[in-house]
Amino acid sequence: MPSQPPSKPNFGRLEKIDVSQYWQSTADFAPWLVLDENIQLLGEAIDIPLVVVPDTEQRTDSPTTLLCRDTATQGWVLIDSQLSPTHEQHLSQLLSQGADIQASAIVWIASEFSPGHLAILNWLNQHTQKTLRFFGVEIQLWQIGQAAMAAQFNLVTPSEPATVLIETLPEPLDQQLLDPLHQERPEPELEPLTPEQEQNLAFWTQLCDQLEQRGSVVKAVTPPVTDQIDFAIGRAGFLLSAHLHRARLFLSIELQLLDEDAQAHYGLLLEQQGWLESQLGFALNWENPSAQSRCTIYCTKPDVNLDCAEQWPEYIDWLWGGLECFHLTFADLIQSLNADDYHAVHKNNPGMLNVLSLPS
Repeated sequence: MPSQPPSKPNFGRLEKIDVSQYWQSTADFAPWLVLDENIQLLGEAIDIPLVVVPDTEQRTDSPTTLLCRDTATQGWVLIDSQLSPTHEQHLSQLLSQGADIQASAIVWIASEFSPGHLAILNWLNQHTQKTLRFFGVEIQLWQIGQAAMAAQFNLVTPSEPATVLIETLPEPLDQQLLDPLHQERPEPELEPLTPEQEQNLAFWTQLCDQLEQRGSVVKAVTPPVTDQIDFAIGRAGFLLSAHLHRARLFLSIELQLLDEDAQAHYGLLLEQQGWLESQLGFALNWENPSAQSRCTIYCTKPDVNLDCAEQWPEYIDWLWGGLECFHLTFADLIQSLNADDYHAVHKNNPGMLNVLSLPS
């Protein structure tokens, strides 16, 4: 008698639930949004790699707004959230604060957008410079039966994320909004890239292509035209970067510590130097400029000539492997770092942290 095929699980019913069942207010939503996995989810929805800037750089007093950086362009991204249908107060607040900080992107999160507010966002995207983008994002909650809830960011405008354009800084936002009322202006012509910028863009494009093709744990980003490319590593205040050093003919892979706790986090990592280097299989350079909130842990590849395109596959392979190693070694570890642990031990005996500079 033939055996019966294994039974399949029944399908559950996917239900959309009111966001107020999980977040009681916008003040309750804000701490959830700043978590690295959630800000990364928002970044994926709008196709911008986001990192929350440290509290000391948050240039807004409103509890509903959050300031981030676009790690591909280093532009400011202003986010405002409300757990209710959209209303004019939030829009006017966004425009005012966006003008103050020269934002390159403004993200409006709400549980529901009115047709009128969507029309305004679409109009702004059509009539302001292409270096300034407006996003409308609905926050939704879903549940299957009694299973855990799942949050989703649904991009409602623009219908497709706009292509990132690298330009000079745009004129102030208030001037951009006023000018179209008087006359339509032709879109400004982009300044041509320099040969060095073109080479940077081509090189980083090849690296990002390899990260995607190989299924790397390091998520590819929009390739920049600068000599540095940054990747998220799961915690605000930390960046995983690759750097082209043309003048000194080497490449570097770097873990950058950037916020007010950088010195303490650096000290905690330095205490594990031996273990870290044994995990990686190579020595690290440790750079801690005194009294600065930026520390760097890095490795280098010498004798690099970017003008020799035949060597690019070798350089890309080295960067792919190194970035992968850095992410696998540091990503979980930095989640557990607590600056208070360092201060508790070193407040009476600060000692000296190793200071090593980039190779000359």
